[in-house]
Amino acid sequence: MTIDIEKLRKDLKQECYGTFFVGGFGEALMESFDLDRASPEELVDIAGKNGIDLRDYQV
Repeated sequence: MTIDIEKLRKDLKQECYGTFFVGGFGEALMESFDLDRASPEELVDIAGKNGIDLRDYQV
């Protein structure tokens, strides 16, 4: 399966920002910075842990 990694990265960051702004969790904001440096494999792993369906990012 080929995945649109940049779209996945963008959506994961949006999720972190939402958590930060709604809940005020500083850890979520820090995680968003980690997503900028994450490898494609790390992003897929993070998405799996967050219950994101990778089929939505299939190209």
